[in-house]
Amino acid sequence: MKAFYAKTKIALFSILMSLLLIISSCRSKTETAQKVNSSPDTPPSLSGVKPENLIKLSEKEKSELKVQTILVSSSLQKYNIAVPGVVFPAPNHISIISTPIDGRISKILVQEGDPVKLGQELFRIESLEFGNMVSEYLQAVSEETFQTSRFQRLEQLVEQTISSKSELDRARSDFQRAKTSVIAAVSKLKAIGVPDKEINAFKTAESIDPTLKIHSPISGILDQRSVELGQSVNALQMLARVLDISHVLVRGYVSPEDARFIAAGDSVKISRRQNDHLAMNAVVTSINPGLDENNRSVIVNVLLATDQNWPKPGENLHLSIETASRTEVITIPMDALTYEGNDPIVFVQISELAYEKRKVDVQEFRDKYAVVRKGLEKNERLASTQIFSLKALSRFDKIAEE
Repeated sequence: MKAFYAKTKIALFSILMSLLLIISSCRSKTETAQKVNSSPDTPPSLSGVKPENLIKLSEKEKSELKVQTILVSSSLQKYNIAVPGVVFPAPNHISIISTPIDGRISKILVQEGDPVKLGQELFRIESLEFGNMVSEYLQAVSEETFQTSRFQRLEQLVEQTISSKSELDRARSDFQRAKTSVIAAVSKLKAIGVPDKEINAFKTAESIDPTLKIHSPISGILDQRSVELGQSVNALQMLARVLDISHVLVRGYVSPEDARFIAAGDSVKISRRQNDHLAMNAVVTSINPGLDENNRSVIVNVLLATDQNWPKPGENLHLSIETASRTEVITIPMDALTYEGNDPIVFVQISELAYEKRKVDVQEFRDKYAVVRKGLEKNERLASTQIFSLKALSRFDKIAEE
C-alpha cells in the first residue's frame, strides 16, 4: 500500500508540473502578442478604426499603387469670388440740374453730350418770381444805404449833444433791421443758384432782368436733357443731368453665403467678362448691410477711377474679389475627395499598409479644393492619388467579409 501511495503522489506531482508548464507557456505567448500589438510601429488610431472602414494593402499592392499622401494642415484660406457687377455714376460726380422756381425756358446753351465746366451757364429761365426777388434785394440795399447814412449822421449829432441818445438807439435799430433784410434777400438769391458776381451786378443795372441763369455745379458731360425751348417749368423740375465720368461706382451683387467672407479693403479685379486679359485693379470701398430687394444679393461697392473713359455708367462687368477666411480652416484638394452615396469620404493613412475610409463634413467647395468642417485633424496624412483604387479595395474587402 505504501508503495502504491508513493507512486500515486509521484504521478499527481508530474501532472501538476505539466499543467503549470502549459499555463506558463500560454501566458508567455499572450504577453508576447500584447507586446507586438502595442509596438510603437502601429499607430494608436488603428485600434479605433472600424473593420469595415479599414483597407489593408499587401506589399505587392503597395508597390503597384504607389499611393501619394499629403499632410493635413489648417491656414487662413484665400478665396477668389466671381460676381456680376453694374456701373453707376459715382457719388459727388453726378449732378441733377433742376429749376429752383417757376418760369419758362428762354434759352438752352448746351446739348446732350456736350462737355461742361464748373460754373458754366446751361439754361436761362424767365421768371416773374425771380424778378420780384431781385426787386426785394434792391429795395433792401437801398434801405440799408439810407439807414446807414442816417445812423452815422445821428452819431455825430449825439457827440455834439444836438440829438438825444434815444434817437440814436432808434436809428441803430433801423440800421440793423435794414442790414438783416439785405442778408435775407442775398440768401434767397443764393438759394436759387445766383452767384455773388451776378448779385453785385444787380446794384449797377439800369433795369431788372427777370432771367435766371442756371449754372453747372460740377464739370462733366451733359446727359438726359428733359426740357425744350419755351417750355414752362415748375419749381424743382428736372432740366438735365451732368455726369463726371472720371470716377464711377461699380456695384457687385454677391450671394449672402459668399458675402460673409468679403470685407472693405479686399482686392478686386474688374473686367468686361470672365478671363478677360484686360482688367483694372481696385479695392472694395464698402458693403451694404442688407440684401437688395430686387435680386436678394448683398451689394459690394467699388469706387473706381476710369481709364480712358472706361468703364461707363450702365455697363455690365465681371468682378473677381480676392478675400480670405477670418479663421484658420482645413482645406483638401478635390482629387483627395470622393463620394459614397451622398457622403463625401477621404482615405486617411494610418500605417504604411493601411488606410481608413472616413466620412468628412464639407463646409463648401472653392475652385479645386474643399473646406472641411469636421472629420479631419491637423498632421494626419491623406491619400491624394489612387482614390478610386482604394475605394474599390474597400468594397472588395467588404464583399469578401460577407
